[in-house]
Amino acid sequence: MWQRCAGRITEAIQYVVEFAKRLHGFMDLCQNDQIVLLKAGAMEVVLVRMCRAFNSDNRTVFFEGKYAGAELFRSLGCHELIGSIFDFAQSLCALHFSESEVALFSALVLINANRPWLQEQAKVARLHGHLEVAFRLLLRRTHREGLLARVRGRLRALCLQHVEQLQAFRRLHPGVLHAAFPPLYRELFASEAETPSAMLRHP
Repeated sequence: MWQRCAGRITEAIQYVVEFAKRLHGFMDLCQNDQIVLLKAGAMEVVLVRMCRAFNSDNRTVFFEGKYAGAELFRSLGCHELIGSIFDFAQSLCALHFSESEVALFSALVLINANRPWLQEQAKVARLHGHLEVAFRLLLRRTHREGLLARVRGRLRALCLQHVEQLQAFRRLHPGVLHAAFPPLYRELFASEAETPSAMLRHP
């Protein structure tokens, strides 16, 4: 199940990479900063986009061609993480974001000037500022601007939980991660990273 989930996450991250390339201003950033932002934020964007595959009426998510509840992921051995992800998807669905709002929020999550190792932090901050103004204007129309900080904080916590659980899995099953998991997934979440620039070459 870990391998299956890693495959689906990798597919979703490939879409995030293409989404980033189409963001106005992203390709004007230096390659180091593009890689830093993608490595730090891709999983957060995947979790945001999950609300589009989540049925909040019965708490199921579209996975491998059908809707499944949290029990499908029991064999992962991280019930708390799965429960937290489902809770987050439920709360995000409750905001009733339009497709434009999901796209803008995804861009905001990705373009984060507080990520470590950025070389042109001021340039990233300017791009983030433009996106934030646009997104807050959208939220203000529906009186939801106060929800933004809380949602972003939960995203960061979920991504940290994911990495912690992956490390626990690797300790239990040494060698499996390198042998059976997609290279892009390993690059993002495992310590034995590949050449970072490979991210931007994924189709």
